[in-house]
Amino acid sequence: MALILEGLGKHFENSEEATLHEINLTIETGEFVCIVGQSGCGKSTLLNLVAGLDKPTSGKIILDGEEITGPGADRVVMFQEHGLYPWLNVIDNVKFGMKLAGIPNDVQEEKAMHYLKMVHLEEYKDYPIHQISGGMRQRTALARALTLDSKVLLMDEPFSALDKQTSNILREELQNIWQETKRTILFITHSVEEAVYLSDRIVALSPDTGKIAGLVPVTMPRPRHVYAPEFVEMRHQILEIVRGKTI
Repeated sequence: MALILEGLGKHFENSEEATLHEINLTIETGEFVCIVGQSGCGKSTLLNLVAGLDKPTSGKIILDGEEITGPGADRVVMFQEHGLYPWLNVIDNVKFGMKLAGIPNDVQEEKAMHYLKMVHLEEYKDYPIHQISGGMRQRTALARALTLDSKVLLMDEPFSALDKQTSNILREELQNIWQETKRTILFITHSVEEAVYLSDRIVALSPDTGKIAGLVPVTMPRPRHVYAPEFVEMRHQILEIVRGKTI
């Protein structure tokens, strides 16, 4: 089954032009898709529509044959801000969603530790949130998102507030986690390099029309190396599309 965006459009009342217009896209189960584009092109709006946090003006979104009409446990969102609870320690933050879902305590513990090990935080499970770094907080947020076993993981520029070195480490870890879990991921980023590094396909949104300006498969084998000639060439190709130029 798949995530299908069919004729999707969004027009905000205070705007003369539609933010998104006639978006048609199919994301297959287990696929890693990155959305790139200039600021204001509608990347986060698209993610919010898929998350059910906002409603489209036109078109529809279908996940595994069911139309999305609002938020659901089949989609989990990870934002730029980690959204952790400062009064809870690391493992209790990871368990929080499972607790709300009524999952038994022993299962919570098992799954929380499984994903904390996956993000290399098992030794920090009892640390208060204010005692861990920004990168570790994003790892905690990722572990929390993974515990819910959603069909789709929606990520809105989760590493953009981090320094370059930490961001590079986390995207490598995310790639490894995706290869292990084969979770369907829709990833919003302003970094074309990050998109080429992570994704199976890149969707470039037009800054002017609210439409898809380019849909580019990334067939390079993983792990990918940012200085490899084919990587540099693809990065340049996507940048040209994002800037509104014809390849």
